[in-house]
Order: sequence, then structure tokens, then C-alpha cells
Amino acid sequence: MSMQSVIPPWHATLPASKGDLLNYLIEKFQALEFSRFQLRLKANRTSDLSSELVLGNYPEEWQDIYDKAGYARIDPVAKHCMNNILPVIWTEELYQSPEQCSLRQMALRYNLKHGVTFALHGPRGQYGTLNINIKTYDSDFAYTVIRQKMGELSALRDLALQTSLTLIVPAAHPAQVALTRREKELLQWSARGKTTWEISNICSCSEANVDFHFKNIRRKFGVATRSAAIVQALSMQLIHL
Repeated sequence: MSMQSVIPPWHATLPASKGDLLNYLIEKFQALEFSRFQLRLKANRTSDLSSELVLGNYPEEWQDIYDKAGYARIDPVAKHCMNNILPVIWTEELYQSPEQCSLRQMALRYNLKHGVTFALHGPRGQYGTLNINIKTYDSDFAYTVIRQKMGELSALRDLALQTSLTLIVPAAHPAQVALTRREKELLQWSARGKTTWEISNICSCSEANVDFHFKNIRRKFGVATRSAAIVQALSMQLIHL
């Protein structure tokens, strides 16, 4: 499947309702050999579940079990997504503690063995996950398909997040975040993949000074990591790649 068939042209209309988005994603994911997905999005990390958008074709019983047991608290996939923007492929190695292994075994009862999860980070601190399941017990086949289709899946993630924000969040300008010239410079280099040591050399300052500025940057955005700050800065067009 070509990228053009996954994502409509940017001038085209996005899915207009939750039902439209649900049907669109089911069709596109199944065309890519993925059987089920679940999108979850909250206004912010501390919002309660009652205000969370949940969309997909996951088994309802599994969703109830997951929420009532509070599995998000121990789920290594959920923990990864809290502080990362890169996707995580479900592997046995992720599940280390007895509680995590129990979660993994429970998920297997619902054929949720292989898949990939994308973190969803919105421009105003919205947070969520997009879980995509491939229904097979052949690990090599699953990992091959996931890696081959990562580009198309990433494009669908972007569309799903953009549409979900439109559906659940009233159109409004994000709160203005005031960054100093130095903070923007450091964020710009970090967004380009530079380490603290590299940034300190480029900007002729100490690593401690770089860390100090990033502490202030994270505080201003209300996030826990540099990656999350970069996502928000890019969304607000405070920096550019």
C-alpha cells in the first residue's frame, strides 16, 4: 500500500466524526495486515478516565479489565509512551516484573500478543496512545510486518491524532510559552539529535548550563522530558527543523 493511499492529501477533509475516524482507521489498518487498534487520548496526563476518548475495535471485555485493574500503572508500554515519542514494539523482554508478566498473560487471552504502540502528544499537553495489534502467533512474521509498515503506521498515527484533537478539544490557541533566545537555540539543537555534550560545545557553555536551561524549558511546558518539550515546541512553531 502506498503512502498516498493511507493519508488523504493535506487539503482534503479529515474524518468528520468519531464514527468516520473509526471506520477509516479500521479499513486502513486491516489493509496493512493489522486486525485491531485502540486509540486513547486525554486532555492531559492527570485527566480521569471518564473524560478520555477511547476509540477502536479492541475487545470491550479486555478494556474493562485493563482499566479496572489499573494496568496502566505497571504496563511497560504505557510507561514508555509517557516520556517518549518513538513507537515501541511489543516484545516479551518488556515484561520483567511478576505483575507485568501477569498483565502479559492476561493480554494473550485476548490474542493481544504482537503489535506496536505509538505515543500521542498534543500541542496543549494532550496525551494518549495508539495501540495497533497484528493477530498472529508467529513472532518473526509480526516483527517483519511491523517494521516494513512503520512508515504507513506513523502517517496514520499523525492523522488519528490530528483528527482526535479536532473531535475532543475545542478549537483554541494554545497557551503561549515564552522561551528565551538561548532556550530556543538549545531546543533546536536537541531536536536535531545533539547530545548535551555536543550542545555545550556548539553553544560554548558548560553541560551543567545546558541541563539548567532544559530544566527551565521542561518547567515552562509542564513536561517531564526533553522529547516532550521538543514535540510541543514544534507544534507551537517555536522552533523548526
